[in-house]
Amino acid sequence: MPITDEQVAVLRAQLTGNREEHLRLMGQLDSNEANVSYTALVAAAFIEAAERRFIEDGKVADDAEVIDFVAKVRETNDESSRLIKPQIAESMILDLLGKGAMVDADPDTRFGHQTVLLAAMVGEERFTSTELDAFLHNARSLADELLG
Repeated sequence: MPITDEQVAVLRAQLTGNREEHLRLMGQLDSNEANVSYTALVAAAFIEAAERRFIEDGKVADDAEVIDFVAKVRETNDESSRLIKPQIAESMILDLLGKGAMVDADPDTRFGHQTVLLAAMVGEERFTSTELDAFLHNARSLADELLG
């Protein structure tokens, strides 16, 4: 099942901070879409964002940079950021970078961490609308591969 324009629109609304639109669009997704395809899209966007944030010119960031990033995310006033468990968040990023193993966490916890960390990484980028569209296009392509 390929990623749909509707699923991309849901993620775009979230990443632009349009909470009402995000919730409205999310409510229109069928539960199978939300549980499989949308989850894959978020995972792919997380991978894209983490690679952009922590790999520069083929050089992978050190552990301290990942730890500092997670601490910074947790310092925000946003309630969801305070729910981030450092050990889980750090291990998710370090595992993706090939620098450790992800700690055990249930799928809902992993998804929650991905969404908060993804929003933080995208927020740091300060994408223009065109840049965000390109980012989402890349994430969509990767998600389609993951689902393929």
